[in-house]
Amino acid sequence: MEGTGLPGALVKLQARFVDWLIGRSLRKHFRAVYVRGALPEPDRPLILFANHHYWWDGYLGYWLIRAWGHRALAWMEAYRRFPPFGALGALPFPPDNPQVRARTVRRTVQILRTEPAALLLFPEGVLHGDTERLFPFQRSLHWLACRVPQATLLPLAIYIEPSYHQYPRAFLSVGAPFQSASTDEAAWLAEAAGAVETLLRQTRADARAALTDDEHAAQGFQVLLRGTRSIHERF
Repeated sequence: MEGTGLPGALVKLQARFVDWLIGRSLRKHFRAVYVRGALPEPDRPLILFANHHYWWDGYLGYWLIRAWGHRALAWMEAYRRFPPFGALGALPFPPDNPQVRARTVRRTVQILRTEPAALLLFPEGVLHGDTERLFPFQRSLHWLACRVPQATLLPLAIYIEPSYHQYPRAFLSVGAPFQSASTDEAAWLAEAAGAVETLLRQTRADARAALTDDEHAAQGFQVLLRGTRSIHERF
């Protein structure tokens, strides 16, 4: 765990517990989690940049990175309240402490330059409920891309669809690696936001058009995690 000095055995124990907690929470609150998109190269660092419309985004992104077998990284504002999440790659990013944020950013760059880790980034910078649009992307994504040019940049759309069943379904769509020839930071960030927005729009439309696993499979979705069936299906 970053900066705690805890012995390795305790860190591993915390990692297993938090991993179990995340999996249990997802299975308890969703009917299923689906994913589509090509698998990333296993030996390259990744930066997944996603929309941030749901409280569940961090859990869902972590579970995807976990399925890929990469080391997960994420910047966590509430790290001080949930330090065990550091065992799974969370790094402190308090809004009121620029020194700690700067240290986390430097540590992130160091990790991405030396190992094939995967950073889950929400460039909008804030969780918001306006699911029909994205807020403008902040500078962090472009800044990281410039300093870790070997990293693959992957747009990620996260969409949660209520249904006639008791629990909603979650859909994750991974887009093609993002590249831009623009030398202007604002234009580059606008293109990156556009890539997520286009992916999200298609994901939303496809999720609403299908109901069964077979229909989802026909659209390229695979089951990432099985959740809880409705009460009437269990009895």
